[in-house]
Amino acid sequence: MNRFRQNNPQRLTIVSLCWLVLTIGLPLSAAAQSAASDVVRTTVNSVLDTLGDNTLDHESKKSQVASIVDRHFDFQAMSSRVLATNWKRASNSEKQQITRLFRQMLVETYWQKMSGFSGETVEFIDERSRSEDYVSCQTIVKTKSADIPVDYKLYRVNGTWMAYDVVIEQVSLVRNYRGKFQSIVRDDGIPRLISHLESSTPSP
Repeated sequence: MNRFRQNNPQRLTIVSLCWLVLTIGLPLSAAAQSAASDVVRTTVNSVLDTLGDNTLDHESKKSQVASIVDRHFDFQAMSSRVLATNWKRASNSEKQQITRLFRQMLVETYWQKMSGFSGETVEFIDERSRSEDYVSCQTIVKTKSADIPVDYKLYRVNGTWMAYDVVIEQVSLVRNYRGKFQSIVRDDGIPRLISHLESSTPSP
């Protein structure tokens, strides 16, 4: 089992996007473990470096954090899983709009929650997978009052590990929004979902 501990109080901020242990399987090979772990480490360290850069103003930090998230989270894959079978019914234009708005919503929510944590640490636990291309990267957020399991679900695309879901205390981000979005699509269609996202998602 590989372990590392992030000791800076702001290390928790990387899990707040997720804003979210479902995958059970055999341990990955050492090479696959290293690659998946590197994605988590790189994301954590990049965000923390940005937050600690006193030469950047508030908006510059927010922009750079969003850019870091974009490099390591596949929002189209997340959007398609949220819509499930309804994704195939959407036009290419609708898919692009949904992905863009869903990304804005998640990044904004992440940013708003980042400043609310202090004194927590993040402990990397292990990776497990159903196959060589799908990984659950398990971490624990250690707060003063509780240990909170936060798992990142990643898949390998073109040789790169990308996150497509986050599970916080066994609550999946994708499954959480799937129920909300599908009810809107079922009652009023995909255009209504886009209108809902536009009205509830702040501009970047």
